[in-house]
Amino acid sequence: MGPITPAQVPFQHIVVLMMENHAFDNLYGAYCPTVSAACPSAVNGIPSGTCVPYNATDPGAGCIAPYPFTRAQLSSHDPPHEWNSSTGSINKGAMNGFYTAEGSGTVPFGYYGAQTIPLYYDLAQQYALGENFFSSALSYSLPNHWYLMAGQAPPGGVNITTLQTTYEKESYLDAANKTRTVQDLLNSTPSVTWKYYDWALPPYNVSIGGPRGLIENSAFNNWAPLAARHESYTRWYVDHFVTRDAFFNDTAAGTLPNVSWIIPGVLFSDHPPANLSEGQAYVTSVVNALESSSAWNSTALFVCWDDYGGFYDHVAPPTLDGLGLSLRVPLLVVSPYTPAGLVVNSIGYFESILHFIEWKFGLGCLTPRDCNAPLPLDYFNFQTGPRAPLLFPTDPINATYPMAAQVGSASLAILHSYRMGDCSIFCVDPTRWITGPPAANLTSTQVD
Repeated sequence: MGPITPAQVPFQHIVVLMMENHAFDNLYGAYCPTVSAACPSAVNGIPSGTCVPYNATDPGAGCIAPYPFTRAQLSSHDPPHEWNSSTGSINKGAMNGFYTAEGSGTVPFGYYGAQTIPLYYDLAQQYALGENFFSSALSYSLPNHWYLMAGQAPPGGVNITTLQTTYEKESYLDAANKTRTVQDLLNSTPSVTWKYYDWALPPYNVSIGGPRGLIENSAFNNWAPLAARHESYTRWYVDHFVTRDAFFNDTAAGTLPNVSWIIPGVLFSDHPPANLSEGQAYVTSVVNALESSSAWNSTALFVCWDDYGGFYDHVAPPTLDGLGLSLRVPLLVVSPYTPAGLVVNSIGYFESILHFIEWKFGLGCLTPRDCNAPLPLDYFNFQTGPRAPLLFPTDPINATYPMAAQVGSASLAILHSYRMGDCSIFCVDPTRWITGPPAANLTSTQVD
């Protein structure tokens, strides 16, 4: 059989949900270490006997073994995760500089497991997990969100971590306006519909007066790179930027666009100190909304985390250019054509998702990064018919892993209840996901 073509891919809807700040080993380092009844494939998690030195230049100074976080640590400290801490932790591929580079004691070495993040484990068991997926930039959130949308970041953007002075802000806005993004490709292809589910853009003069951080309505929001571009506020673009609760309305109404990006609010983003119970509830609510919609049989959902968040991972990232790749992050892929329990070993990064969107909808491409990024086709089997939806609990405190025996064949009955509006642990009030806590309550290390 020859190479698969875009016409052979039955997706008319591609959804990307970008969560925050967790390395692969931090979330999935203990998932499926060996093949078992619950694990069709073993995962490249934290190797047995791992002990990371306190001082990479002095092995005799002792080491720290990665350890399991408890439920009391579902809300954790926020370690550094910018250029210096990233490159220092990687330490030229030795992956042994975390203790010194992060300066956060033992926090970077904690990891979650089946008892603490059962819904994330359930999603991996029922769909697919990428174990060789890397964030794009050796830096914090903003440049990585840029790479997801543009295959590049504005010049100098990887190392800009302040954007506090008028000069810094104006320089960033100028560079952002000169950086082409997928937005430009989509505007040239009006037959392809799209929305960015985050917050509706205010007038431009209001936006550019906002502060750096996670303040909605600010052009300097670390998770909203397109908000820095003047064209986003023009009549050709502005209506594509909507509130995140509109996603649940669109799935219920059967009006999901061809391409969607979903950016969660601070409280349910997984960004420390946000509690991972909230993030799990949000992700499974997005999955349930898709599975219960008329678009399910033609939809692929990619759930990724934007950077490693300062947490330990044992795999050295490949060198792509002078700016990346950065550390491994999890990738969950949910679709009716994704085999249950699939573990994908092929390399991917944020530009792989961008490339998939461009390739499927014939948009062209932007930079060598996205033009040449490997397509994530290994997450799908198009030789079989679509799988029936399997709804997930949205209450991580009472959820269990594995969930197959808990839900199993009852999924169709649950789906009927979901569609009829019987919301218990399988669905939530969408208005819960409109906003998070005021970003002003976060410290400077908690806004990136």
